[in-house]
This record gives sequence, structure tokens and C-alpha cells, in this order.
Amino acid sequence: MLKRMGLAVALGAMGTVPAFADDSCQAPPVPPPIDGATATRDQVVAAVNAAKSYIAASDAYQQCIGDYIAAQKADAAKNKVPFDPAIEQAESAKVDANQASKQRVGDAVNAAVGAYKKAHPN
Repeated sequence: MLKRMGLAVALGAMGTVPAFADDSCQAPPVPPPIDGATATRDQVVAAVNAAKSYIAASDAYQQCIGDYIAAQKADAAKNKVPFDPAIEQAESAKVDANQASKQRVGDAVNAAVGAYKKAHPN
């Protein structure tokens, strides 16, 4: 039991938590950062739009994971078997990682906008 838990912790720490069957939720690709100090206005606008699209896609991804967890719990209840909490832990780790990524993308685009405004005062 402890050996199995240690393996799960080690895999989780390495970012290689195994996917569970039927989890078809796909994390959206992270948009590339830009240097606001050297970017054109169009590049900054495109970066802002890409960040907004990423955040919206991430929200859908997190909803997909929530729906997957709910379906797994319902299936366990229907089949009168215990729900494996490792499923929820692994899926919740994906949500947490995606939420942190959303924060990084938002911070990066805000920094790029700030750098653009500083480089192009009007």
C-alpha cells in the first residue's frame, strides 16, 4: 500500500500522472509570450486575443474534467462500487495545473501590454 502511494506521489511530482480510461479532456495549447517592448500594436492585440481564447478554452477544459469526475462518481454509484479517490486527485491536479497556467498567461499578457504602453507612450 505504501509502495503504491509512494509511486503515485512520485509520478504526480514528475507530472506523469496516468490518465484514467475515457478521460478525453484535452488541455488547450498555451499561447506563446511576446515582448511588449518590441511588439507592434497588432501583435499585442493578437496576444491579448490569444490569451482570452486560451482562458476560455481552459475554462471548457476544466468543465470537461469536472464532468468526467461527476460521470465516474455516478458510474461507481450505479454499479454499487466505491469511487476511486485517486481518479479525483489526478483530475484535480490537472485542473490546478491548468489554473496556474491561466494565471501565468494572464500575467504575461498584462506585462506585455504594460511594456508596450511604456515603449509607446501616447
